[in-house]
Amino acid sequence: MATAADTDGYQYNASQSAPFTPYTKPDGTTVFPAGSTVQFDGTVDHSTAAVRKLDGTTRTDSAADQAKLAALTASAAELNQYAVEVVITDISAAGSFFVVCPHAGDIAKIYTAIDNAITVGDATITAEIGGVAVTDSSITIAQSGSAAGDVDSSTPSAANTVTEGQAVEIITDGGSTDACRATCTLLITR
Repeated sequence: MATAADTDGYQYNASQSAPFTPYTKPDGTTVFPAGSTVQFDGTVDHSTAAVRKLDGTTRTDSAADQAKLAALTASAAELNQYAVEVVITDISAAGSFFVVCPHAGDIAKIYTAIDNAITVGDATITAEIGGVAVTDSSITIAQSGSAAGDVDSSTPSAANTVTEGQAVEIITDGGSTDACRATCTLLITR
């Protein structure tokens, strides 16, 4: 068997044609060939300093890096969410605005934030997917006490599933007066 040494001097079977099989060193370290795709199933223990070697570069986690990893508090569900935004140019004028969802999922929350106060009447914002109303998507932006930065939200409960590349229609009824721009954010769970 022809052998060659890796960068740490460990001998491996050099006669094996590329891509060769990962090999394990006597210290338990597994070496993967360049260009390998590795999928981890389970959890990674970041409680001790870890040394990783990727593309020939050695990286040792510092205590500060370990503290950052230990401080992560996002749940799996939160990590599987993404947001898309659409700007409603004037909630006081009836109209429809569209945003494309890059991934399939369920609309979990809809938020609006207005740029200035509105008067006379409330503005109502709703959502539709493929012409079908999203259940419980209605948001009332109250004119009484309204001000720039006011945030309102809804929690859709049904008819809220989008496919990859599908558009969601955001509709304003134009019930208020005074031109007012709003940003509408959709939180989608994959």
